[in-house]
Amino acid sequence: MRKLLLLVIPLSTMLASFNIVASVEKSSEELNHKAEVEQVFHSYMKKYNHFINHQELIQSPVLYAEQVMLITNNGKPATLTPASMNKGVTGFLTGLKAKGVKRVAWEKVDIQLLASNIALASNVAVRYLANGEVYDRAGATYFLNKSPKGWEISAFALHAPENVVNFLPKG
Repeated sequence: MRKLLLLVIPLSTMLASFNIVASVEKSSEELNHKAEVEQVFHSYMKKYNHFINHQELIQSPVLYAEQVMLITNNGKPATLTPASMNKGVTGFLTGLKAKGVKRVAWEKVDIQLLASNIALASNVAVRYLANGEVYDRAGATYFLNKSPKGWEISAFALHAPENVVNFLPKG
């Protein structure tokens, strides 16, 4: 029995250490993926603000998949191509600028990885007038996928800012 314990105890310790290393590697990979998704939303806001200030929509980096599903409370979902997405964004931002919006910023960006290539993000954007007052706030929830080109938005729903999804940390 003692010989068995002398074999089992080191083996158990070794297996536990492998589990810890695997867990740390998985956590590190998840943090990297989350940081990459956060970069998508940083680029998103940079594009929006560049357009508001220069009337030019930056084309790189690409934020959207080849086909994007847009869901609003105004009707049925729409599937958009990059060209129709750019046209819609340009019209939307031109409208905001005409209403006096000078800057847009994220109030909240909450990301949940669903798999190594799938993420869900629920965000609140705040639109500011030239004097710094808040024009309005808007909520949106996004599905992203990781393609060979990187993370891209595949679908999103526009909704009230108070309806964003809050992802609780894993416990």
